[in-house]
Amino acid sequence: MNYRNEVYRKMIHFGSAVFPISYYYSLSREQMLWLLGGLSALFLVGELLRMNVGPFKRFFKLIFSAVVRESEDHTITGATTVFIAGFLTVLIFERPVAIFAMLILSLADATAALIGRKWGNHSLFEKSVEGTMTFLIVALALAFLLPDLPRAGAVAAAGIATIAEVLPSPIDDNLIVPLSAATTISFFYLIA
Repeated sequence: MNYRNEVYRKMIHFGSAVFPISYYYSLSREQMLWLLGGLSALFLVGELLRMNVGPFKRFFKLIFSAVVRESEDHTITGATTVFIAGFLTVLIFERPVAIFAMLILSLADATAALIGRKWGNHSLFEKSVEGTMTFLIVALALAFLLPDLPRAGAVAAAGIATIAEVLPSPIDDNLIVPLSAATTISFFYLIA
């Protein structure tokens, strides 16, 4: 995927920040679960149709080919895993933890990808040092800026999410990043 299309893809990723922001300012936990659960189900049905029904495949390719990676041709796309991860995060974790974890996914992951693709000259596993450092900086900024979080836990969660994002895994990082961040910070709630 060329850089211009990567920018389009990441703009969608940045746009997913609307969910944790809405959760922070206006939507209840139940409303978020219905919203993210409904979107997850809708997108999963779309994925099944896209992968198995010819006309849907062609329509999907026509509309979304610029922002879908070749590796996603026969698997669930990143957009769907973002909704699933959001649903699971809201379902399992406390409100401030879920908001923090979803914002890391929306903002740190997308910013890291853009910086890493544009200026990443030093590889680190399948990523770049520059992108990884960007991820950590954005995650740490969120750890210090968001209210209602144990700071030490948020900093630890930023570090763990960075490690989870950079290490190669067969599981989509859109699932691993928010769930690892939320799990880490939750331990600090238990010991506080």
